[in-house]
Amino acid sequence: MDLRERLIEIFTKLGFDEYREIKVDNIVFSQDVFDQCARNTCGNFGKNHACPPGAGTEEERKARVQKYGQAFILCKIISIRSRKEMKESIEILDNLNKALRKEFTADDVLIMGAGPCTLCEKCSALEEEPCRFPDKKQYSMEGSGIDVVRMSMDQKMTYNAGMGKVGFFTLVLYNR
Repeated sequence: MDLRERLIEIFTKLGFDEYREIKVDNIVFSQDVFDQCARNTCGNFGKNHACPPGAGTEEERKARVQKYGQAFILCKIISIRSRKEMKESIEILDNLNKALRKEFTADDVLIMGAGPCTLCEKCSALEEEPCRFPDKKQYSMEGSGIDVVRMSMDQKMTYNAGMGKVGFFTLVLYNR
C-alpha cells in the first residue's frame, strides 16, 4: 500500500468527517490571516515556537509547505454549543492530530492543525529559550498564514455545520 492509500485509510480510521486531496498550489496563503495572529487574536503570539513570530517569515512559511508535492485537507465536525464543548473540541482535535502524527512518524509527512503546538506541556518560548524539538514542531495553518476558511469554501467542505457544530481543519502534506 502506498503512502497516499495509507493516509486515506488512517483518515477514515481516526474518524475525520471529510477530506479532499488538493494541489499544494491550491493552498491559500493570506497576509491578513497571519496579521490576525500578530494582533494576538488567539493569545499565543510569541508564546509558542510554532506560532508567529516563531513560525518564520512569509517566505519560510510558504517554503515549509511548498516543499511537499501532495496534500489533503481534512475536516472534523465538532459541537461547540457551550464553553465546555469548546474546550473539549480543542482536546478532540489535538488528540486526533497527535494520533495522525503517530501513524506517520517514519514518513516525510507534515501535519498542520489549528492552534498552537502542543508537543511540550510548557513551550520554551515562554522562557525565551530555543525550541526543544525543532524537528517535531506542530505548525498551525493559521499561524503559517493559511486561509483555512477560504480553502474550505474552495473545496466545498463543511465549515459551519449548523446547530452549534463547526468544521475544524487539518492539513496533511506529503511527497509520493
